[in-house]
Amino acid sequence: MRKALILLLLMAGSVAANAQKYVGGDISMLKKFVDSGAIYKDKDGNEVQPLEFFKAQGWNALRVRLFVDPSKAPEDDKKEGAIQDLAYVTALGQSIKAAGFSFMLDFHYSDTWTDPGQHKTPDAWKNMTVDELKSQMYTYTKSCLETLVAAKATPDFIQVGNEITTGILWNTGKVNSDGSDTSNGSMKNLAGYLASAIKACNEICPQAQIVIHTELHAPNSLPSFYKRLSQYSDVKYDIIGLSYYPDYHGTLAQLDGYLKTLEAQEQDKKIMIVETGYGFEWSLPKTKDEFKDQYPISEEGQRQFAEELVTLLNGHEKVNGLFWWYPEYTLNNIVFKNGNEYWNSFLHTGYWNGAMFHYKTGKALAALYELKNFVGTSGILGVRTETERSDAWYSIDGRMLTGKPTTRGIYINNGKKIIIP
Repeated sequence: MRKALILLLLMAGSVAANAQKYVGGDISMLKKFVDSGAIYKDKDGNEVQPLEFFKAQGWNALRVRLFVDPSKAPEDDKKEGAIQDLAYVTALGQSIKAAGFSFMLDFHYSDTWTDPGQHKTPDAWKNMTVDELKSQMYTYTKSCLETLVAAKATPDFIQVGNEITTGILWNTGKVNSDGSDTSNGSMKNLAGYLASAIKACNEICPQAQIVIHTELHAPNSLPSFYKRLSQYSDVKYDIIGLSYYPDYHGTLAQLDGYLKTLEAQEQDKKIMIVETGYGFEWSLPKTKDEFKDQYPISEEGQRQFAEELVTLLNGHEKVNGLFWWYPEYTLNNIVFKNGNEYWNSFLHTGYWNGAMFHYKTGKALAALYELKNFVGTSGILGVRTETERSDAWYSIDGRMLTGKPTTRGIYINNGKKIIIP
């Protein structure tokens, strides 16, 4: 019996190693909110420590963005959360790693937000030539990673650029969404910048997996983007990272199609949804699509979206990561104190409403509790022997069981391997 149990453990370890999955969120503002006095609560109103709470809900990975010099960002961008310099990220990264999470570092390579509509070259780099920028990408990336490693905040995943669907370091690194050259930028330049950053990553964090992060505003162009990028052999990466927001990128059925296309073309790559979200009181700003009939703008509608997204992603073998964007957003005990509201209405009606805590009460929303279902057998946080514990039970190959098993073996419950003797 003892030999059989050891064999089961070895088999379980092999399955987990081959199918490890990661779930969590981009919590880049968490330190700022906590330092400002924010109070986080579970759904019943009990005060919780955020990182401990995330882990208890089966989350095993967290993402943080990094700007070159956010002091140079426009004031409105700072108010929206463009504040993460290296010192900030180092402190938050230390907490993430100390709490036992995998850590995804998101280099923006700009002083402010980057997305398909803006990739401004950092102010201190703006007069550099293409060759100088390549060198700077290596030097800057290496220096940041050395600082993080020395502080015991070593990233496990590294995004070399944020939503680079249209390149980075505009204008010289700007491309069209299909990867073709623009009037001032080229894929050759973009690939050179990425290769320089990746070289630094491989030297300082050789175990980290490299993520190339795009989004889905022009989904039919993405296969061409990645095909053009593949022509540059020194741009070696492990994961395609995608932003998917239904309000901007379409239905889950459309996402399913995009994933199938990328999986067929990029067979040696894993895929992660590194950003997603859906509103619970009002629609996200400047929405392109409307899903109120399918997912009501309510806590339940948000939960339903999260549930159906998880179900879809679990049907894709190559998808091994899911990160909710800005789940930590709350103004509880910051601007909501003693029932008095004194805050900027812009943040209420025009900004982010896809958080997983209520902005007034600080209570966790129902969608937060859905994400753990993505990890199945793979978001394993440890092994324990016990004869109790609740929630759903899974076989080691990920099949949900009808209840607690009665036969001897290894099962998954509450994000952990459980040995039933």
